[in-house]
Amino acid sequence: MLDRLLKELEKLLPGKVLTKEDALLAYSFDASPLQGRPWAVLLPDTKEEVLEVLKLANHYKCPIITRGSGTSTTGSSVPLEGGIVLSLTRLNRILDFNEEERVVHCEPGVITGDLKRFVEKYNLFYPPDPSSYAFSTIGGNIATGAGGPRGLKYGTTKDYVLALEVGLPGGRLIRTGPKTLKKSSHYNLTPLFIGSEGTLGVILSAWLRLIPLPKKRALFLVRSKDEAKLLGFINQILRMGITPSSAEFIDQTSLLALKLSNHPLVKSEDKALLLLEVDGKACCVEKEAQAIERALGDFGFSYEFSSDTSDMERLWEVRRSLSPSLRILGSKKLSDDLTIPRRYNVEFLSYLRSHEKGSGIHITAFGHVGDGNFHVNIYYEEGDEEKAKKIRESLIKKVLELSGTVSGEHGIGFTKKAYFAMELSEEELTLMRSLKALFDPYGILNPGVKIP
Repeated sequence: MLDRLLKELEKLLPGKVLTKEDALLAYSFDASPLQGRPWAVLLPDTKEEVLEVLKLANHYKCPIITRGSGTSTTGSSVPLEGGIVLSLTRLNRILDFNEEERVVHCEPGVITGDLKRFVEKYNLFYPPDPSSYAFSTIGGNIATGAGGPRGLKYGTTKDYVLALEVGLPGGRLIRTGPKTLKKSSHYNLTPLFIGSEGTLGVILSAWLRLIPLPKKRALFLVRSKDEAKLLGFINQILRMGITPSSAEFIDQTSLLALKLSNHPLVKSEDKALLLLEVDGKACCVEKEAQAIERALGDFGFSYEFSSDTSDMERLWEVRRSLSPSLRILGSKKLSDDLTIPRRYNVEFLSYLRSHEKGSGIHITAFGHVGDGNFHVNIYYEEGDEEKAKKIRESLIKKVLELSGTVSGEHGIGFTKKAYFAMELSEEELTLMRSLKALFDPYGILNPGVKIP
């Protein structure tokens, strides 16, 4: 069966079917710890070619694993159960741009950072900014519902997708709704595909909403000797009627890694850092910055302030250098992007620290705490895996007890399926499975991903 399918694919996509071992190895992993060898890799150039692939795959009931840049942290682009990888990196064109409507229509392989730079030339702004924006794709961002530091003020990818073109098994093509800013005529199918991780269809293009580029930015790097007090400060700023564009928290265990790495911005007495940025019209930014400075004085925090673009980049570097520095805490890790209602931030962090204390295991909890999104990493050594897994399960149960979710922006993939099942009722699981069967009757799209 596979030989026949590959012959038909090679005829359909001459020179775009990879079967050599080195190519298969390159597509056997993503940013997760998982690995699975694909049967072949396809590199189509057009949506028409993708639709023909989906027609053939459905006929042969062959698994198709859709892939962008391979930045998934949950294994959602790994052929863990076998199958053919469908790479969409060559579908990387901006198809249309309307400055007046503030809408851009692009293919899934467009790099997020490239799109940002393109629209900024017209003083427009595409806010979603996952940490991988310099190399992740728009299609991958949509498939996982990606977020980023600006989520507190601007929301995430889901808030900027007007409509999608989607390829379904059998070569069917649908548009998920009108590309207008307002719509009430259709069932709104667009949200179904945002965060679906390639399990319902293949995203072939997207109409994205843009907003005016903020005129001014200002950044505070706030230092604290008390983690909980710094989390409380974020809530105070919001109560003052100020919505920061970013509120990035770096916890004490993450700071330990930065200290061990001799990071120049980190001081020995620091127990937590907060990168607090405001943006907008120049007059508003100045007013908000002054109000924040007064609040910082009331709380007794020390801080650095900058409204100079290059100097702000220098301050942001402490956050960007965090992930590589954390490796010093342990040779192995379990990673989650747990999200809770913001009012429970202090309670959750305290619970997390109680597990870290005396366990011999380092637990970091940094990230976009303005919207309750903690990036929790459990670092451990060989022999401590069971202990680390028990801690992870306990933290996830606490998150669910606090009305939270097991993933705020990374998706479920393979690595979080068991915990996702804990979040859903049996009725919700049944409905998800029914939707999967409706769009993908033979279960060929990313089999094993997301749905417990």
